[in-house]
Amino acid sequence: MSHAGPDGAPAGVLYSATGKFYIGEAVRSAASSLRHNHVPHVLFADAEPAPLPGLTVSPFTPSGNPYLDKIANIRSSPFERTLYLDCDTFVVDEIIHVLDLLDHYDLVAAFAPGYRGLDDPGIPKAFYELNTGVLGWRRNERTAAFMSAWQQTYETWLHDEPVSGAGVTARTQTRRTLADQPAFRHCAWERGLSVFVLGDEYNLRLGFPTAVVDRVRVIHGEHPDLAGLAVRINEREGKPRTWPPPRTLTDRVSWRLKRAFGRDRIAAPSPRKLQRDAIRREDASGSSH
Repeated sequence: MSHAGPDGAPAGVLYSATGKFYIGEAVRSAASSLRHNHVPHVLFADAEPAPLPGLTVSPFTPSGNPYLDKIANIRSSPFERTLYLDCDTFVVDEIIHVLDLLDHYDLVAAFAPGYRGLDDPGIPKAFYELNTGVLGWRRNERTAAFMSAWQQTYETWLHDEPVSGAGVTARTQTRRTLADQPAFRHCAWERGLSVFVLGDEYNLRLGFPTAVVDRVRVIHGEHPDLAGLAVRINEREGKPRTWPPPRTLTDRVSWRLKRAFGRDRIAAPSPRKLQRDAIRREDASGSSH
């Protein structure tokens, strides 16, 4: 089946990234996707990455808010049918067939794992929040109006939250993380889009327990060996399985011992965090000279 739209414009995969670290992450993800999906790939970036055959870079000027840039770049997609991927995704197998769903739906996405959404009074509780890290949509008047409303709503909620947390994903003692998903959910309901919800096989979010049956095709999150992880996750492909797998007795005993000695509270920095921090230090050092 052809994935091009009725006007002949090609389907493709889209990324948005700001800063050296995240651009590198996007290129890594694109490399994994290009091995399986032979369609154009476009990266909106504020700097030129190392060349990757099959990946076109579209420069843009960042706003200072990567979530806002993400929505704006999504709205600028050159494709008739677009599959957007977050930078921290790893593509295990062919996924462009997801766009065939757009013959009958405006939008495809997976549920956000680990929670169901804010208590938004304008949205039914059962209309759960969707994760915006793997999105497919077709260009038409409905999706264009939705994307515009999503951006406008998000910008408004950053300064005037109608519901506590509508403009953030997390509040800690050290940071306030901006969010685009509550506004996405609100506008998807308000605009009456036809939405198909993907199974976790197409957006397996690491860090959240989940259940899959078919082949996992997109891993979304941080891991030092994503290719090896994909092999382990898909060892029992076609059979119901949970991830992470249930703890063995040895695992449980080890965890209890660590907890008893307080070692479970001392988390070593992840390789991804170490790399990100090193790039930030390098950038800061360069700007001081």
